[in-house]
Amino acid sequence: MTITFAERADQLCDRLRDMEHQAEEGDQLFYCAYLLGLLGLHSSTEGEGRDEFDHAFTGILQDTLEAEGVTDGDQESIQALWETVSSTAV
Repeated sequence: MTITFAERADQLCDRLRDMEHQAEEGDQLFYCAYLLGLLGLHSSTEGEGRDEFDHAFTGILQDTLEAEGVTDGDQESIQALWETVSSTAV
């Protein structure tokens, strides 16, 4: 069964919320909130497929981080969190 983009976004948000509740430092909370906000903006995008969503969102994330002028260190941390979340959310 193929997963829709909306279903995949929900999976990722659920995983991020779990991580957010376990976060012990402010930076981790910020990174979770950043990804949750961006996922919320793009969860209504039409499409199907887990890998297709993850690939498209990776590009959106990179473009957004650069456009918003997020520091290199925060960019690396947010991208690392995205990689963790996208590989563990099912």
